[in-house]
Amino acid sequence: MIEDLTFETPVLIGIAAAMPLLIALIALADRARRRVLLGRLGEESAVQRMMASVSPARRRIKRVLFAAGVSLIVLAAARPQLPGQVRRGTEGLDLVIALDVSKSMLVDDVGATRLAKARAATAKLIDALPGDRIAPMVFAGAAAHFPLTDDKAVAKQFLADLGAADLPPGSDLAEALKVASCVLRPDVQDAWNDDCAGAGGRGHGGDALPGEPEDDLASPSEEVEVDERAKVILLVTDSADGMGDGEAALKPLEEVRRAVKLGVTVMVMGVGTARGGPVPEIDFQGNPSGVKHGPDGNEIISKLDSASLQLLAEAGGSAARYFEVGAADPDVGEIIAALGTLKRGALQKKDERVMEELYHFVLFPGFLLLVIEACIGTRRRVRYPEVS
Repeated sequence: MIEDLTFETPVLIGIAAAMPLLIALIALADRARRRVLLGRLGEESAVQRMMASVSPARRRIKRVLFAAGVSLIVLAAARPQLPGQVRRGTEGLDLVIALDVSKSMLVDDVGATRLAKARAATAKLIDALPGDRIAPMVFAGAAAHFPLTDDKAVAKQFLADLGAADLPPGSDLAEALKVASCVLRPDVQDAWNDDCAGAGGRGHGGDALPGEPEDDLASPSEEVEVDERAKVILLVTDSADGMGDGEAALKPLEEVRRAVKLGVTVMVMGVGTARGGPVPEIDFQGNPSGVKHGPDGNEIISKLDSASLQLLAEAGGSAARYFEVGAADPDVGEIIAALGTLKRGALQKKDERVMEELYHFVLFPGFLLLVIEACIGTRRRVRYPEVS
């Protein structure tokens, strides 16, 4: 166990070790100064009688106690730690927020861009779900996601950082629904005919490099689902070109039905207005630069396709819901109420590499030694000091 001991601030270990030597040097200098002062007081025999009650042994004990106490306090400030293990249980549901970041989401018809309004709504929703795990996802012509996490700041940052410039063009709703279902139900990957391609897996990030001992790496967290918990997909889009025509229109519906068979609830949030607006082009940084034109040279206008989104939500069955975000400030109360009707199960999380603080085992003895040092006097009892 002692070989696993680490310090948050190792430089203080050297300072703690040097404290006794420093205090000893100060004591020697003080002793020399006292001798000089005593030599100036007068006759040596008279001075010795006056100093008869002084106890050199007590002075040495006080200095030793003071040096040890200060050293222990400095050592405590270095924060000694040992790798520990902690278990904590949470109760909630698993939610994938699939946010459309295609070019049509940059249309400015809701008092801001649709993407900005959608990000504001999802951030507000995430803050209102403290006990739930969130898997943030962005999609356009392809989907990128972060694993399920209870770190709400990470989930919001992921949705805020990625945009249209980071993904292929388009708005593939079917792909987003499929990947979201894979993230929520990796235990039934055989149902996807190997289409998941490890979407819900850990991958090889964090594995040991060649020749690197695996014991030095932080162990991954193990999460065990104690009770069954609801699994939900919230699809946030304007459905500008996501449903398509013919067979392309059926693929998102098929993915919704397949998700429902696996016990996943699908909810849809439409962002935009029926009036719509021109779709912008973007530069390499993802910022709007001009207006997108069709083959006929006319501006491409994107409108909220609420009819197709409602149809998509209805394919999810009785538990599915459709919500809209328009020009008004986003209100996620209805979504929170809908999620509140779903079952929240217990999840036990085991962290293998939680560092346990040990500073209090050193700090208390250090203070105790300083208190004892302060209580010890520097003079001994002498019955008749004047005849000593």
